[in-house]
Amino acid sequence: MSVEVIVLVGPSGAGKTTIAERLVRDHPDRFVLSVSATTRRPRSGERTGREYQFVTRGEFEAMVGAGQLIEWAEVHGEYYGTPIGNLSRAGEPCPVPVLDIDVQGARQVIEHAPSALVIFILPPGPRRWIGRLVERGTESPVQILRRLRTALAELRAASSFRKSIVNEDLDLAVEQVLALTRAAEAGRGCEGEPDALVRRLVAGARAEIARLEGPCDAGMAQ
Repeated sequence: MSVEVIVLVGPSGAGKTTIAERLVRDHPDRFVLSVSATTRRPRSGERTGREYQFVTRGEFEAMVGAGQLIEWAEVHGEYYGTPIGNLSRAGEPCPVPVLDIDVQGARQVIEHAPSALVIFILPPGPRRWIGRLVERGTESPVQILRRLRTALAELRAASSFRKSIVNEDLDLAVEQVLALTRAAEAGRGCEGEPDALVRRLVAGARAEIARLEGPCDAGMAQ
């Protein structure tokens, strides 16, 4: 069985984008990166067509109305979606499109592409995960708080996805994605989702939310 598309899904800061980029960089003959459309503003160093296809809300809504997106969702107040053209090579031996999207988007892709290989990416633990979010330096405490609240819902959905990996080491994570791809193509079994790790991540997110809510609420009150 050929894999039509690979979907990497997981909470913000889990490293799914980095895994997708490494997978495509190391195996350009086998995989191609799917560039999502978004209404969020580019961060420093980002270019349209590389990290994202940056569009206005009006342009995005026109794409939705024209049926040009295989999946889309509003996340953290901004629209994100995958143009249908990104999957135009689906069904060919290679390259396989690699999508880096959220839980809502992954479920929409599954509906349209039943043979999609969907892998839930988990961070190795709450301390390293939250550290990644904070150390980016690209978002305010209010934005981080919003991402953590969204992450709680995404982590609770982890058990609904049959395959998962823990992104503790990037090289190993990429190898695990490759192994799952080979297993799916051979029709072999699935990986389970580590419940204990998910519980620790949820607890860590809740603790960080509680810590951030004080300063954020105080700032909004002034």
